[in-house]
Amino acid sequence: MMCSLAFVSCSVKTERTLCPGLVSILAEGGEDEIMQVIAAGESSYYEGRISKSGGKAASCFEIERGPVLLSVLSGLHSCRISGTQVLIDEDTEMDRLYAFSDSVGVYSDIVEMSCVLHKQFAQLYLTIVETEDAAYPYYVKISGNVCGMDYADLSPVAGPFSATIHPIIGEYHRICLPRQSDDDTLELEFYDRDMTKAGEAPVDRLPLADYIRAAGYDWSKEDLEDIYVSVDYTDGGVSVSVKPWNKVEI
Repeated sequence: MMCSLAFVSCSVKTERTLCPGLVSILAEGGEDEIMQVIAAGESSYYEGRISKSGGKAASCFEIERGPVLLSVLSGLHSCRISGTQVLIDEDTEMDRLYAFSDSVGVYSDIVEMSCVLHKQFAQLYLTIVETEDAAYPYYVKISGNVCGMDYADLSPVAGPFSATIHPIIGEYHRICLPRQSDDDTLELEFYDRDMTKAGEAPVDRLPLADYIRAAGYDWSKEDLEDIYVSVDYTDGGVSVSVKPWNKVEI
């Protein structure tokens, strides 16, 4: 009924090709109840929010006829949008972001779209194995060269990324990572517990990307899997396991 009402302003006597088209979407996926819809045409733009009901969200909106880039996002909280880029602020993590994006041809009165949002982040579970080495560094920083995602094509955005934790021996620490590119720049950096300057050099580094790749991880998957990393700092040993990601609807 809402979709029908949207055409009141364009009568049957009007040249229909001059009227906007109506895009009706049915979206599912993600963890949040609210989804953000962004549609961009050649000279038109729409942005709105829709709510889930029964695990799915439905909405419709008018937009100028022609090719339209339709994107649906769920889980956007601390990240910010600049143009079509979802960017991570300095020393923060990636949002638990799910997304859909596709080009839609709006050339008729009504266009219907079904959208399934996919997992655009990987949860890194990092644990430091218990050690008797009193010199164990206190700060651990994860750094890389991907600072977000372009929601137009769900590709990684190049830029500096870092997240700092203060690990407790033997406990998992969860860090949310964005989808990575192929440059393999993710590193674990270990800093002395007495560090007083943010720019102080790390006392040790581990090529985290190399270990993740050796474990057979695939950053190009539609839904990214979570990663478990265990570090024995004393022995310099690192083990990586990949947990298959499964979403259960309740």
